Amino acid sequence: MSLLEGHADFVMDGVGPAVVPSVDEIREKFQQRRAKGASRLDMALRKLLGLDAKLRQYRDGERFVRAVVDEAGMDGFNRVWTSPNTLPTKAEIAKPADWITRVHRKPEA
Repeated sequence: MSLLEGHADFVMDGVGPAVVPSVDEIREKFQQRRAKGASRLDMALRKLLGLDAKLRQYRDGERFVRAVVDEAGMDGFNRVWTSPNTLPTKAEIAKPADWITRVHRKPEA
C-alpha cells in the first residue's frame, strides 16, 4: 500500500493549477486531515487503531517515489508496474536505492 499511497501523493503534487485550479487547496486539506487532532488521546487512539501506521505508509511511499524519480526518472520509476517481481519490498520502500539497483541492474553477459 505504501507504493500506491505514495504514488497518489506524488501525482497529486505534480498536477499544477493549470490542470486542477484547486490542487493547492486539495493538498492542504489532505495534510490537515492527516495531522488533525494531535492530542495525546487522539494519538493513542490512532496508534491503537493502526492509523499512525497508515500515515507512515503515505510518507514512506511518497519518499520512495520521489527518490526513484529523482534518481531513475519517471520511466525508470514506471518499471515498478511491469511485473510483480518489480514491486518494491518493504525494505526497498525504506531504501529506494536498493530497489533501483535490483530492478535496473544490467543482466550479466
